[in-house]
Order: sequence, then structure tokens, then C-alpha cells
Amino acid sequence: MSQVSPKSFKPRKLKLVASKKKLTNAAGLGLMIEHFDSSALSNEFFNCLPERKSNRSMGSYRLGLTQLASFMYGHDCIDDIIEFRVDPLLKEVMRGETVLPRTMGNYLRDFKVKNIKDLNKLLSTQSQANRKIIQQAHPGYFDKPIHLSVDSTPHEQSGKKMEGLSYNYKDMWCLDTQSIFDREGFCHGMQLREGSAKSGRDAEKLIKQAFKKYKHSDLKYLSADSAYCNQTIIKTCLSDGVKFTIVANQATTSWRNEIKNITKWEKWQYTEKELKKAKEKNIKLPDVDLGVILWRPSWNDVLRLPIVVKRQALEQADLEGGYYKYYGIVTNHNLAMQSLQSLVEHYNKRGNVENFIREEKYGYDLKHFPCQKLRANYAFGLIAIVAMNHMRMMALVDRPVKTNYAKKFRRKFIHIPGYLVKHARQTVLKIPQHYLKEVNRLKEGLQLPGTNSAYPAGCSSG
Repeated sequence: MSQVSPKSFKPRKLKLVASKKKLTNAAGLGLMIEHFDSSALSNEFFNCLPERKSNRSMGSYRLGLTQLASFMYGHDCIDDIIEFRVDPLLKEVMRGETVLPRTMGNYLRDFKVKNIKDLNKLLSTQSQANRKIIQQAHPGYFDKPIHLSVDSTPHEQSGKKMEGLSYNYKDMWCLDTQSIFDREGFCHGMQLREGSAKSGRDAEKLIKQAFKKYKHSDLKYLSADSAYCNQTIIKTCLSDGVKFTIVANQATTSWRNEIKNITKWEKWQYTEKELKKAKEKNIKLPDVDLGVILWRPSWNDVLRLPIVVKRQALEQADLEGGYYKYYGIVTNHNLAMQSLQSLVEHYNKRGNVENFIREEKYGYDLKHFPCQKLRANYAFGLIAIVAMNHMRMMALVDRPVKTNYAKKFRRKFIHIPGYLVKHARQTVLKIPQHYLKEVNRLKEGLQLPGTNSAYPAGCSSG
């Protein structure tokens, strides 16, 4: 048996001693709170909150801002708010010790139906305001019309007494949310529903809310899966002047029965880049054709809506003996002005909504909800989306291309080491030089006054 050689490296042991410096690991959180509080949106956020006159909590806005900061920091649950009580930065920013988790739970239960409605409407206002900020920071970024996608997702729970819990069609014990996002990742509305709620139910409310401030003549788009292919959604889009692309539902349209009547098929044209990539990887690109059928809805004798059919050749017959896989998209786009392939590619951009829903659930801890009351959980979820929209806007200001999601953004701009010192009657926050450079660049993009302005009182390197 050969002798094992001794290790050539040994880590250095460090002695631990107590420090009297006021240390924080969330120096960047002050900037997030400062920007939100200094914006016009903060007043609208305040007006959405329930009235609360506790001397210990210092009012409803302070509680709402604390919960907002908790989401931006990346807490996993309400109980994690206790971390803020030992952080000197939060004590300075919030002008005293932050609240206990029990107080925050009671606060969420204070939300009434009106507060929920107002907070939901705020999401649309916030998203549109954020789009203007991005446009100012990066001119030309929003040259294309707004394109929204609506979808729902389950939130599996392990509790038994939580209101609204039920089994969905996948036999999952859960609550359900339905959200509408734009292509940039801003959420324009969210509904928290019982677990057994069907996708598409009440979605017209989200659509109307999201497009409310747009004119009927403005060019605007909506995409959705087959759960939203119904009379209510289509009528809502038509009445609001929305161009839609929705996956055709066989039960609603019977489109598969009409495929045999398609006499003209167009070949899918691959780009040179796609062909080159496939050749390099020795992959055979699928043989795809496109055709059109006209759908006459049973609820309207005059209306005719085209359904673009995509068929993909199979290498062998499927279980039903067919040699093609079919996919249909119902639309009100003018197909005389665009190719069938461009319409399918337009719909395919909807795929990003899955990433945003994943970000909502895992980046802001909406995989689970903390309260027994459905309305309290609704308030919790809406505040999380406000935080998500705010951080998404900052991430886009920082990097409009290949934008950082929550985890990386927090590591870059929030979880910054620093310490507080008192100097000339001013509280100064000292952070490492390389972090300060990035923070100042973000502040310039956000047009905050002074590259060395405090967040909230002062910032310097050291």
C-alpha cells in the first residue's frame, strides 16, 4: 500500500474577536429603499396600505416599507425579518428597531378588499412608470409596442388550515396565482386564488387593468396558452384594441377537424445561423410547414378569426397513426401584412413569462405563503411583486441586455459589506471601493442627485 503524501497546503487559522463597529452585510439595501421612497410611487403605495396607528410600528408606511425591504433583501419568510433588528443599517434607515415578525403578520391581516384592489392596480402603474425610467436611461430600448403574456401557476402548500387550499388538476394541494407580465419582466397585475381555480378565470380583469392607460388605437399585444382561448378573453381583446396570439383550444374551436381542408402549406425558413449551428452539432432540423384555417366562433355569426397551424413531421407514426405533430394559434393579426412564420415567432417570445414566474416564486419566496387568511397572503404576494418590479427596473437600468435576475442582482448591489460611522453630525456608510463604483454607476442611471449622496445619509469608500 503506497504511503499518502502530506498535504502541501493548509489554510491559515484566524483569531475571532469582537468589534465595536456597526457592521452590515446589506449596505446596498439603503439605496433600494431610498430610490423607492423618493419616487412618486411611494405616495401611491402608501395610499394602498391599511391604516395603522401603533406608536411602536410608526405607522402603516413604515411597516409596508419594511416588508418591501425584506423581499428585496431576499428573506425566505416573515420570520426572517428578525434579522433586520440586529442590522445597524436598517436601524438607521427605519429610524429605530424594525418590527417583530408577529407584528408583520398582524399587519398583513389588516388588509381589506379595497387595499388589495388598490395594491393590484398599483402594479400596472408601477410597471408603466418603470418602462419610462428604462427608456430615459437607455433611449430606444422600448421602440417596440408593449407585449404582455398572461399565465397561472400553482403554489404547493403543506398546511391544512390555510384558506383557499384545494387540489388542482395535477392533484397538488396548493394555492394558485394568475399574473400578467410584459416582455421586460414587469408584472402588471396578479391574482391569488384557490388551488382548484381554472386558468383563464377572471383573466379579463388583469387584461383590462394592464391596458387601461393605453388608447384603443395604440398598438399592443397579448399572448396566452390554450386555457385563455375562450369567448370572454377574445371579446375583451377585441373591445380594447389588443392584437392577440392565443394557442387554439380544440374544445373551443374544433380546429383540428379543419386541418384536412388546408390546401396550401408554407415551408418554415431557417436562418443561416440556425443552419450553421445545426450543422456544427450534427443535428437535423425538423421539417415544419405552416397553414391557415378560418374559425367562425359560435357566439358571433360575422366574426372570422384565422388559426395559424404549424405542423412538424415525425420520424415515425404516433399512437394515433399520424405522421405530423400539429399546433394552432388563433389570432386577430392582419396576416396580409406579415408572414405566418413571423406570427409564430411573435408568439414564441411569450416563453419568457415562464422565467418571470419562476423568478416570482423562487426569487421572492412566493413558492409558499405564510398566513392562514387568504387575503393576508394576497397582500403578502402583492407587496412581493412591487419589490420584484422595483428591483427588475434597477437591474434593467444596470444591464438592459442579459439582465441579472434577483440572486445575482442582490449579490452585486444589496449584499454589500459596510460599516456605519458618525461624523460631523452625519451618519456615514463606508463600503469597499469596487462596490462604490458600481453603486454610483447605478445611481447615475437612476438619476439620483449626487454620485456621493447618502443612502440614506452618506456613503464613502474605505
